[in-house]
Amino acid sequence: MSSLKHLIQNENMKIYRRPRTWLMIGFLVLALALMSGLMKWDEIRYGDDNWKQNMTQQTERLQKDLVDNKDTNPEYTNYLVDEIKLNEYYLANDINPHEQSLWDYVNNSAMLILLITILTVIVAADMIAAEFSWGTIKLLLVGPASRTKIMLSKYIATMGFALLLLIISFVVAFIAGAILQGFSGVSVPELSIGADGLIHESSKFITSLQKYGYSIVSLLMYVTMAFMISAAFRSSTMAIAFSLLFMLVGNSLTAIFSSYEWVKYLLFANIDLTQYLDGATPIRPDMTLGFSVMILAAYYLLFQLVSWILFTRRDVAA
Repeated sequence: MSSLKHLIQNENMKIYRRPRTWLMIGFLVLALALMSGLMKWDEIRYGDDNWKQNMTQQTERLQKDLVDNKDTNPEYTNYLVDEIKLNEYYLANDINPHEQSLWDYVNNSAMLILLITILTVIVAADMIAAEFSWGTIKLLLVGPASRTKIMLSKYIATMGFALLLLIISFVVAFIAGAILQGFSGVSVPELSIGADGLIHESSKFITSLQKYGYSIVSLLMYVTMAFMISAAFRSSTMAIAFSLLFMLVGNSLTAIFSSYEWVKYLLFANIDLTQYLDGATPIRPDMTLGFSVMILAAYYLLFQLVSWILFTRRDVAA
């Protein structure tokens, strides 16, 4: 265990001693600051002081549309009913839905987990391939540690870097929200309409954690896939290029083949668990959260197995 600890420390030094790593962290902070500034600017630009009057008028228009489309489009009818319920609830409880709170900044920062994933994928794709590119893999293998421990230390160090970026994202967004919005709206509830047709209140803090949690799943899968690709290539450039290619085109391929039933067995069709949040719709109507979790678990084990086989049995003589 002590040897594994030293290996992890060694891999961490390789990550954090490179200027590239700190440029990535700085880029993430800059992106968060830009996002926060744009949110505040939009609030000032499109602020609605007469929101009650405007919402009342909007509700009247929705009720008129409901009468006109009641028997034509069931899905649109349900949408109108839900919107009317929410508007009436906002008015009855004096809740301005357009007023932002610090949790809105944290919730929106969850969208930047895609950026965190890309940055971590670059590190993951470089972890093994770079050792072969630089020829330093031989120095690692002559030591007493097994190849399995070496691979595990690299994986743990990579996921540690991902965790650091996630913490930075959450904390920076929280601080930005607190500075720009204060703590006055911290207790404003998150409203949603459940399957029972009733309005439910939930904590925006819990919603933020939920969004981060679901996004972390996709990060974990993409990073593990990048780690496997890194074990397959001797070139860091090729490993990074293929990892980002699969990551960026996966959703597009899923959308193209969404009409086919077999698409639900693809990794990319299950990797976004936010499709199971309230108000969202899965890619396939027969897909469930439990089904996606099982598919993701199977892919995760496959990626880890392939990575282990490629790394432990790879010839380093060349």
